Order: sequence, then structure tokens, then C-alpha cells
Amino acid sequence: MSHDDLDEFFARPRSRASTVLLDRPGAATRARTAGRPSTVRTAPRSATRGAVRTGRGTSTAVPASSRGSRTTTSPTTRSRPPASTPRDLRTRGPLSAPAPRPLRSLPVLTPVAQRRRTARRLFAIVIAVFLAVVMIAVKLVDLQLAGRADLLAYGESQRDGSRVLPAGRGAIYDRDGHALALSVSKPDVVADPEVVTHPRTLAKKLAPLLDVPEAELVKKLSKDARWVRLAESIEPEVADQVKALDLRGISFEDHYVRERPSGELAEAVVGQTVAEGGVDETGRHGLSGLERRYDSQLEGTPGRLWFERDPSGRTIAGGAEKVQAASPGTDLYLTIDQGLQFETERALRQQVTDTGSAGGMVVIMRPSTGEILSMSSVTRDGDDAVVNSRDAKPVTAVFEPGSVNKVITIAGAIEEGLVEPDTVISVPDHLRLYDKDFTDHDPHPTQPWSVTDILANSSNIGTIKLARMLGSERVDAYLRKFGFGKSTGLGFPNEEDGIMLPLEKWSGTSIGAIPIGQGISVTALQMLAAYNVIANDGVQVPARLVGASDNGNGRVPVAAAAKQRVISVSTAHAMQAMLEKVISDGTGTNAAVPGYVAAGKTGTARIPQGVDAKDGYRDAQGRYHYQATFVGFVSGADISLIVTMQDPQTSMYGGTAAAPLFSHLASVALRRYQIPPASLVERKAAAAVPELSASARAVTDEKAPRSSTSVTSGSNESPATRGR
Repeated sequence: MSHDDLDEFFARPRSRASTVLLDRPGAATRARTAGRPSTVRTAPRSATRGAVRTGRGTSTAVPASSRGSRTTTSPTTRSRPPASTPRDLRTRGPLSAPAPRPLRSLPVLTPVAQRRRTARRLFAIVIAVFLAVVMIAVKLVDLQLAGRADLLAYGESQRDGSRVLPAGRGAIYDRDGHALALSVSKPDVVADPEVVTHPRTLAKKLAPLLDVPEAELVKKLSKDARWVRLAESIEPEVADQVKALDLRGISFEDHYVRERPSGELAEAVVGQTVAEGGVDETGRHGLSGLERRYDSQLEGTPGRLWFERDPSGRTIAGGAEKVQAASPGTDLYLTIDQGLQFETERALRQQVTDTGSAGGMVVIMRPSTGEILSMSSVTRDGDDAVVNSRDAKPVTAVFEPGSVNKVITIAGAIEEGLVEPDTVISVPDHLRLYDKDFTDHDPHPTQPWSVTDILANSSNIGTIKLARMLGSERVDAYLRKFGFGKSTGLGFPNEEDGIMLPLEKWSGTSIGAIPIGQGISVTALQMLAAYNVIANDGVQVPARLVGASDNGNGRVPVAAAAKQRVISVSTAHAMQAMLEKVISDGTGTNAAVPGYVAAGKTGTARIPQGVDAKDGYRDAQGRYHYQATFVGFVSGADISLIVTMQDPQTSMYGGTAAAPLFSHLASVALRRYQIPPASLVERKAAAAVPELSASARAVTDEKAPRSSTSVTSGSNESPATRGR
């Protein structure tokens, strides 16, 4: 291509001196001569019609002889008509052409500059093309290599479908394998409306089976969707009937719900789950009890089914399938005995009804292993009917223990070598400490009572005198060693630690109130665990509710927690013998178990009301309310129990309101586990303890107590109980 051709292609002047005069289209032509002044051709006749416009927009006539002629102009001046042209020259027709734009000139480029500009433009084009090619190549490499996995995944997502396979929750059994809670498969009925051709016909067939209104089914089956749930958690027999219809577009999704084959038995212990297999705001299925405590172990791992589908979403028959099986949760085997639990709940409800109590609690354990065989609590509902409580109050509710707490002070005094079971001290029926008067439950003259007399007769004053010998620091230390003020280690949801006053906050009267069970609070399980130390020869074994687990590979026992010695064997034996005297000769005669040797302690404590500023134990009507308790064990049988009644109306004393139920349930447990009477087996030698004195026996008859303390105005100290 020649330079002239390039000039023509890029529309540029062909010589240094040439100048293009621009006018409206068709007004002038370019000068083509190089190296000399260019000429401007006048506009065609059709455009000017014999008239020439001036630079100011005026027009003049052009002589006919000069039309079409060339006019020589300088390179930098415009062609303009003379200023003296007459305005009245004859024109050829009306002037209709628009005024031309002012002419402008383009810069004059030398041939070298023109070639350089052309080269730069060509270079820019080449670079742009090169960069575009590079970008395309990089994108191709990215798609083929780096983005290959993503593209494959995207393609598979368009072709492959999947659905979750729910996992069953682990079952909860009693110690013998009787089911307390199970996950049962109750499928949901789902439909694909896109493949349902006759919604009304289909709805008419399903409505009576699913117990869903026909109109509601028609509405769901007519939706513009690929999935709708028609009914959830249907019974297996209903699912079989629906399957027998073989309806197009109808399928089932696995769904597990929690069921209790034993009904409400041990409901507070086992706990609750979210209805219909749902979860709470924290993502847990378990709401309370062991269902919540072991939620992660009970919860299974869902599986997944992968399948191929066509562009419309339908499963491709014969297409590839992949299954990741669901893994069910771990089964738990509790230490609870279903039969004993049933009788405990029944008998407790009856005892609460018979005594007019507001509620009651019972725990039965094996002291040597810490196993809880039965745990129950009942209360009164809005209709005043006695029903099982929804929470496990033996571990979630606290109460002031009263006289059952005296064994810890007495055990501490014996352990420290301060006294022996036959040590005699002078015991009056009242004692003043600072601004408070403490009294025994029955008035009596000052008596020389042995430590055994003090325990068997549940003497407040005798216990306080022993506590003062022991000292506040050691009293506090022994209470904590026996497990008060801290968790039992059970790990039960919402378990209470109890309430223990810090030693530095003890007042002058605390040494009188706390040893006899006032001014502190415990749970029923804590109190029974303290007696288990004595029954287990001074060794504390943490309580437990789960005995074994099974994750599908067989039943595996749960490792027992570490044991801890609290008192010596000799001190434990002495306490066992003295507690046997409580039942044989003291305040707990109603707790005797025919044919067996039982040991235990009665206790009666006032229930704080928080109404009266002067006496926090009085209610709005000025009355007291009592907690009646009996705690003990069957010697040599490895069975221990606690029975506590809230505000009984027939009698406020643990020896009459709680002890009879202890006797009954102990007998049931002994028969259930076929433990022979002590007379038929060789029994270890009991520690030597003195018989009760005549004066101690004389005051064992229970009488209504008088006020045990005189509380000064503004005092926040708990008044002492005089109860048994």
C-alpha cells in the first residue's frame, strides 16, 4: 500500500502545505495538489442555487461566468465574497441552504510524522490484540486447571441430588434393660406437586388415611413447588396403608420422635425432649434431666443419600446412588430400677396424700457403689392433686436439714478423739448463746447423758455442746468433707450445691444453729450421700445415675468416680451402732424394718417463709411450716434411703411423717434384691455402744414443740429447731 493510499485510508492531507477547508457536506472539496496553494471548488449548483454565503451568514449572487471556476486562496485564509458586493444582485431562486459552519484547519503533518503516527496506531492495535489473546488464554487455563473442581462441582450440583437420612436418638434403659425412653420412626408423608396430575383425586384418597381435610390436601398438592409435607409423624400402620395405594408423586421421609414405653415413670430423672424431634434455640434436643445431660451422646449422626436427577428434578431410574448410613446415638443404661422406681412413686404419692403434705422426695441408693436405685419427687398441682414433679427436686431443690445434720458434728467429735459413744456430759434443756435461746424439743431437767443418748434422743443442747468442743472451724470442715456446699458429682442439669455460710461470716450464734441443721441448706441427695459415708465404713462414693452405655458395640460399664475417705472405720462403726439405737430405742422406731437391723436419724426443721421481718420462718398468718425427714440405711444390706416430706399436716416430726415410708420402701428393696435377714447371715461385729439411759428413754415421746429461739429485731440469723 502506497503512502497516498494510507493517507486516503486515514483521511489526512497529502502534503505539508495542503489545507483542507471544511464546510457542510457537499459545500467544498479537498485540494489534492501538494507543494502549492490549494483551490476550493464551489458548492454544487443544487446546494447553492447560484448564491455564495459569507462568513457572517449573508449571501451574494455569483456571476454566471464564474460558476464552477476555481479560486486561488492562501493556505490559512477562508474563501469569502468581497465586502462590496451589492446586496441586490439577482439570485437564482430562493436561498434555502443552511449557513455553512466555520471552516477549521487540520494540523499539517510531514510524511515522517504521518508514518510515525501510523506506526503508533498499528502498535497499539497489536498490543490490544495481544493482551486480549493473553486474557483469553489465562481464562482458559483457569477454567481448565484451577477452576476445574468448581466447574465439576457445579455440574454435579445440577445433576446430583441428595437428602438427609435422620439418625435415631439413643435409647434410655433401666439397669435391667427395660426401656424408659425410645426413638420411634414415624415417617412424614411428602409430595411432589409437579408430578401430581390429579390433585383432587389424590387428596380424596389420602384425606381419610392422614386425617387431614381434603381441601387442605388439594391446596398443598396444587402448589407450584417440588416438595410439600402432607402429614408428619404418622403411625407405621398408616404409612403401610398409604404405601399400598402406590400413588405417583407421594413418598415418605424418615422422622424420629421420642416415646416413653413406661409413661411418666422416672420422668423427672429421664427428662424431656423437644416435641416431634425438634431442637431448642441452642440446637439441643434434650430439655431437662438426663436427656439434656447426655444430649451429645444420645444424639446420633445423620446420614445422606446421593442420587442422580434429570433437569426437571426427577430422580433418574437406574441412576447412580451413594449412601452414607446414619449412625444412631449411644444407648444409656441407668442405675435406676424400674420396679423399685414404680413403687417409690406410688408409695410417695400415697404418703403425701395421707399426711396432707405439700410435696415429698425419696432417694434410694447403694452406699458401696453410689448407684441411685430410685429417685422421685411429687407435688400438688393447681387442682390440689398429688402428681410427679417435672423436675428432679432431690437434686434441684434445697431445704434446711434440721436434726438429721447432727450426725456430722457427733462424727467429727468422735473422729477428733474428743468423745466416745459412752462419754457422758451434762445436758440441760435450754442454752443461751448471745441473744438467742436454744432448747430441746422436750423440756427436761439437766441430765447426765452419753453421746449415744444425745443422738438417740436428738438433743439440740447436747449437740451444741459437742459442737462447741469441736470448734467452728472443725465443724465447718467436717460439713464440707461430708459433701455439703458442693456438687455431688452427679452432673445433673440445674443441680444445686446447697448453701453453706462462709466461716468468716459465722456469728456468735452460728455454732448453735448450724450443727443442728439450721442456717444451712442441702439437697436430699447431699444428705443421703453424707449418711452413705457412715454406711460405707467412712468412705465417700460419688453418686451416679448411669451404669453403662452402648454405642452399638456392646454394653460397656461406666467407670466409677474416685472414692474418698472421710472418717475412720472405727468412727463409722460407732456411728452405725448409735444410729441403730435411734431406731431401736430412740425417735425413729417407726422406721424399723421387720427382720433386719436398720439405722437412721429423724429430723424436723422449719421452712423459711421470708414474710415476717422478725421471724423469717413465720408465714403471713404467723404460722410455722415444717420439713419432716428420715435418713438411714439397712445395716449389712447395702441399701440406704432418705424420705422428706414438705409441710405435713398430720405430724411435723420426721419420726411419724417420714419414717413409716422409709420402713416400707426399705422392705420392698430388700425383697426385690433378695437380701436375706441379718439373722440368716453372718454379720460383722457391731461397735460397742451403751444402752440408752432411763432419762433419755423417758423423753422419746414426741410432743408439739414450743418456740425454740428468741429472735431479736433485725437479726438475720436462722432460729434453731427443736425438732427431731
